[in-house]
Amino acid sequence: MNKGAALNKRVWTLFDKAGFTTKPNIQSTAEHQVQLAPDKKRKVDLFATETKLGVTIIASNKSGGVKDSWTAHVNDWEVIGQKAGATKVLFVITGKELSPEDKAYATNKGMSIWGERELSYYEALAATIRQYAKYEIIHALGIRTSEEKNIHRLLALKLQQPTPGSSNDLYLFSIPAEHLLRICSIYRRAQGDANAYQRMLRRERLPKVLSFIAQPEAILPTNIIVHLNDRVIVEDIKLEQVTDFKDRPIVLSRPGLNRLVVLNIPMEYSSLELIDGQHRLFGFVQAEPATRIGFDLVVTAVKGLSIKKRQETFVAINDNSRRMDPNLVAYLRYTKDLAECQKDNALMAIRVVVELNDQSPFKNSIRLLDVGDQAITLKNFSGYDLKGLLAPRGILRKLYPNNDPDEFITVLRTYFSTVRSLFGKEWRDPDNCIVSTNRGVSAFLKLLRSMFRTEKRQLAHQDFKKYLSALKREWKSWKFADLKKTYVGSQGWADFHKDLVAAIRKHYPYLKK
Repeated sequence: MNKGAALNKRVWTLFDKAGFTTKPNIQSTAEHQVQLAPDKKRKVDLFATETKLGVTIIASNKSGGVKDSWTAHVNDWEVIGQKAGATKVLFVITGKELSPEDKAYATNKGMSIWGERELSYYEALAATIRQYAKYEIIHALGIRTSEEKNIHRLLALKLQQPTPGSSNDLYLFSIPAEHLLRICSIYRRAQGDANAYQRMLRRERLPKVLSFIAQPEAILPTNIIVHLNDRVIVEDIKLEQVTDFKDRPIVLSRPGLNRLVVLNIPMEYSSLELIDGQHRLFGFVQAEPATRIGFDLVVTAVKGLSIKKRQETFVAINDNSRRMDPNLVAYLRYTKDLAECQKDNALMAIRVVVELNDQSPFKNSIRLLDVGDQAITLKNFSGYDLKGLLAPRGILRKLYPNNDPDEFITVLRTYFSTVRSLFGKEWRDPDNCIVSTNRGVSAFLKLLRSMFRTEKRQLAHQDFKKYLSALKREWKSWKFADLKKTYVGSQGWADFHKDLVAAIRKHYPYLKK
């Protein structure tokens, strides 16, 4: 299968798993044809519909970018979209990065663009939550559906925390799992938003929830925690004197801090944002329809929290109850605030690594999130060695006193580009060779420190090449299989850098450790 056909299959398979009716599909690879004129038809790479929601999506998939005029391509598909009655035209472009101007030209016409990152994210999502992925996809594409006009009204108990007069009100209520599956957004870092805080679902955990809720007497007393968006309207209830069955007046001990209200929740995706409990909720994905509709989940909701406060709430809940993915923990600290980074070398290291991932030689080769299979991770790259270089007394910080992340990024790009140019074969084979892995990056950062300590000045490509060329002449193997025979355990690998320095010293004996 060629690249174009393989991409087409990825796209229609994704939409099929997400609950759309598609052409092509698993039964037929025939593409849908759009009638442009009485004697003219055009095939489209994807024709996906969701008739109940009134949604039609058509897509143009290009594995190597558009070879001719992008403007002409967009204009052509604007006409095709109109003739097809499409709600949205989607361009899936892999293998080539579109310019900001080209992206803007399409988006200004109401079209959407996915690259490899977006495609991979939605593939992972659909593989896990199946047909409920369509609600996030539809929302992300900016499509409004007919269902969104419906308002779900329910009773809730309103509470105040943490003190009287606080603006942080809590709402306790129950709601069918089916409703939550349709309207709960999850602010995942894998979507690419720097403000997001959730990890990806772990598919292996969902069957455990399913097997539990399928039992006749199953209960899920643990709260699901959500944030109510601004479109959720809270209405007070006017109650007369309330009595119990013996006609005794009911007097609340703290009447000002709790009362019944009505929540008006639009049936649209992202009316609620899930802060905690995504595995409990999405364990219902494979349950019988009657279970999803009839099983009411207990929910605690909060309204009016900032993004930062929602992040803090998520971390407070999860970091104390179970181990979070260390990459996600690191990425949650990522900030572009220069003053904050300059005060904290750990924040500076995280920023430098995140932004290195957007550029050669590390472009898309650093795993920033809890998805992906890259051999280099944010947690490790931004860890001990880089933090040491960027610390107030670190050698990189001393030689580049402006404490500017762009300067640090330039130095690291130059250095590791030199590594890649000299050890290209090994760099491209992280499965078998150490060069472009966490251990390799750590060793090369230590080696960089040695070069700076020796030269005591700012260094350029030729400086790096001088020492690394000596290493290339002396070092025999970068394969894990060979190195593991010598470097066993953490202490053994600590000697790896020392041996690299020793190899270079055969040509430059003054190189410091």
